[in-house]
Amino acid sequence: MSGPQTPEPARRTQGDSPTGTGGEDTADGIQHSQRMLSFSDALLSIIATVMILPVTHTEISPEQFDKSIQRLLATRIAVYLMTFLIVTVAWAAHTRLFQVVGKIDDTLALLNLACMMTITFLPFTFSLMVTFPEVPLGIFLFCLCVIAIGAVQALIVVYAFHFPHLLNPQIESSTHRTLYRQHILGIVLRGPALCFAAAGFSLFFYPLSYLLMATVIFLPYVSKACSWCKGRLVGPQEPPAHSVEFFTFDLHEPLSKERVEAFSDGVYAIVATLLILDIW
Repeated sequence: MSGPQTPEPARRTQGDSPTGTGGEDTADGIQHSQRMLSFSDALLSIIATVMILPVTHTEISPEQFDKSIQRLLATRIAVYLMTFLIVTVAWAAHTRLFQVVGKIDDTLALLNLACMMTITFLPFTFSLMVTFPEVPLGIFLFCLCVIAIGAVQALIVVYAFHFPHLLNPQIESSTHRTLYRQHILGIVLRGPALCFAAAGFSLFFYPLSYLLMATVIFLPYVSKACSWCKGRLVGPQEPPAHSVEFFTFDLHEPLSKERVEAFSDGVYAIVATLLILDIW
């Protein structure tokens, strides 16, 4: 049986917002969020790209290239791939979150800047993880950053739902806003909850910490597998009338085309810059 159909108005992205009320919104201190989101995408693309630097700057001489060095490089590349994908998961969550939050005010802008500031600590924690992969400090600090990012995103959700005029028009007019809020908070906090457990395990059994952090990346597949198992055990169920499936881990859920392009362009620009820096 096919899943619940997504309401069409919920598919709007930031760039699709009507502009007829722009003057009134500006007068009230409320703006559409496109420029703030472009800034966030640029910053996230920088963070995701520069984390390769500790790997590329590994000093290796030809006579030292033995199995221990190969193992070290393999470990560093694996840690980089994991952390890069976690950053992209955070970017996707940020993108979906601001498909729910259609407009911003000064408080939301400051909360978003706090989220971005926390994300800028990730390269430092990653460099610790790459240099000392078996030392708990790097893992612990990386997990704390992810927890802080999730906490700030949860504050954004709570604040936006407290002032419904900032929300997507379909959610703003809904009589099930509390259900929407609980659903979105549950998804936003899943990754930080896993990283909280990973931070605890890093103090006495670090391999499990890496496994839990990797699980953050595969949450969409885990969620789908759980839904499939539940359907096989319980049987198909009728979808609720007030579906909240527009904010999910579903890999087929559309993202804003403009934000995907902005993130990709940022990565290409930074890679091009890093190439000339290496030559220099």
